[in-house]
Amino acid sequence: MRFILFLAVLATTISCKNHKNTGTEVSETDSSTTDTVVVLVETPVEPKDSLVIAFDKTPCFGRCPTYKVKVYASGFAIYEGINFAEKMGMYSTRFKPSQIENIYQSALEIGYFDLKNEYNDPLISDLPSTISRINYKANDHRIMARYNVPEKLKIFHDNLAVTLLEKDWQPYSIR
Repeated sequence: MRFILFLAVLATTISCKNHKNTGTEVSETDSSTTDTVVVLVETPVEPKDSLVIAFDKTPCFGRCPTYKVKVYASGFAIYEGINFAEKMGMYSTRFKPSQIENIYQSALEIGYFDLKNEYNDPLISDLPSTISRINYKANDHRIMARYNVPEKLKIFHDNLAVTLLEKDWQPYSIR
């Protein structure tokens, strides 16, 4: 809508500039012929359905399940089974606010937001990664866990995987 308003103002300005003056002539030094474009800028509004939980399992050289789960503030969630996953393709479900809150509380209990961003050894190539992100109540943290992962984070990721995957996922079409 703002873009259309901007185009209307711009078109009016251009058409007025090209319009021949039928009244008295204005000298070239007269500042009244200066065109001004006014653009209204509003404060950005936070999206109503922002991502609160992301959970990805990446591939290995074998048959490791590869999938992605995204849960949004509204409770809407999308699962994408990519390779060797129990469910292949796109699925959706809903989470209750209390379920999202429980995941957040579990993250707080293990000190998730104070953990390192990455647990990895680039010299080891055949390990799948677990990538999690919790973005909730002014806390936003992403962890890539692949090698030398603290036990409490492994348990959190295992429990999170169970919580996310046990939902009643229904086939989802992007169309």
